[in-house]
Amino acid sequence: MERDGLRETLDRLHAELEQSGPIDATLRSDLERALEEIREVVERAPEADEPHPLRERLEELAVRFEQSHPVLTDALGGVVRALAAMGI
Repeated sequence: MERDGLRETLDRLHAELEQSGPIDATLRSDLERALEEIREVVERAPEADEPHPLRERLEELAVRFEQSHPVLTDALGGVVRALAAMGI
């Protein structure tokens, strides 16, 4: 069930990203890389004790989006919470 929730949250983030208007190219690239990494991590179901920097990187991205795209910040926060629920 946690994976389904994460997938729904990622789908919402993608929709928000498409509707958000212009985003700095570097910031967009960083986010797209992080989202691809999330997909890979979720597909291979990491061990609970496997360290992974995804949450920290997503939190950093959320801070970078905070002023220019607050809706994306909320969506990124949802992804971070879903990853935390999965132990990532």
